[in-house]
Amino acid sequence: MAAAGLLTLGLSSCGEKLLTPEQVEAEIAKGVEAGKAKIDSEENAKCDAEFEARVTAELERLKAEHAAQQTIQ
Repeated sequence: MAAAGLLTLGLSSCGEKLLTPEQVEAEIAKGVEAGKAKIDSEENAKCDAEFEARVTAELERLKAEHAAQQTIQ
């Protein structure tokens, strides 16, 4: 207990401020929200890339089908 008190006093005298439980919760919440935003961004980029690949593959298939039809005629 005395050591904790000295540590608190020592930190306070260095200009550092200890966070209240509410401040700790707020910091945790900010970190969680930032993490969610990063995950959402990564997932959206992944979905966009997969969609682009599917569209490109379908376009290439249609081009090949059209070219095959042209050689038959």
